[in-house]
Amino acid sequence: MNQSGHSSSLVPLIILVAVIGWLVFRRTRPQRVRLTRTVLYTTLIVLASLAGLAANLRVLSNPLFLGVAPLALLVGIALGWLMMRTIRFWRDHETGHVWMSGGIAYVAVWLATLVLRLGVEYAATGNLAMGEPPRVAGPLTTLSIIASDLLLLSVGLWLARGYELVRRYRDLAAIATL
Repeated sequence: MNQSGHSSSLVPLIILVAVIGWLVFRRTRPQRVRLTRTVLYTTLIVLASLAGLAANLRVLSNPLFLGVAPLALLVGIALGWLMMRTIRFWRDHETGHVWMSGGIAYVAVWLATLVLRLGVEYAATGNLAMGEPPRVAGPLTTLSIIASDLLLLSVGLWLARGYELVRRYRDLAAIATL
């Protein structure tokens, strides 16, 4: 593929990241916490991420991946927990609803992880093959293995987010019953 093919494959990626970034950024505005939706979104995102990882079975048996994967997941969970501390939660005493706002640090870290993972994948393969199955013809490279590990870091971020949202919701909702 020539150089213009590479840059043309980056345009949809840049647009996708910009749209996702805008949608996620909008979620930093004050909003009511909806527990069912939080659990559903977290579950769907984690399952979709793991399905994407499972689509490349070759990486799952690689020693480098297996060595870094638990660390990436733990770093994601720790980072997600730290970033969730930037989100403000409160309970509206009139309605009893739990609200949240903020979290720009969480959004920035998650988007940076997404861009880094896609950038590493692009550097590893020279292509992002959006909407196509992953390339299986070539050998695994260190960069493609790291891109898969970064997917687990992102999963850790989402798991920490989901857990903290549920925990804080329950803590604040319990105040209403006292």
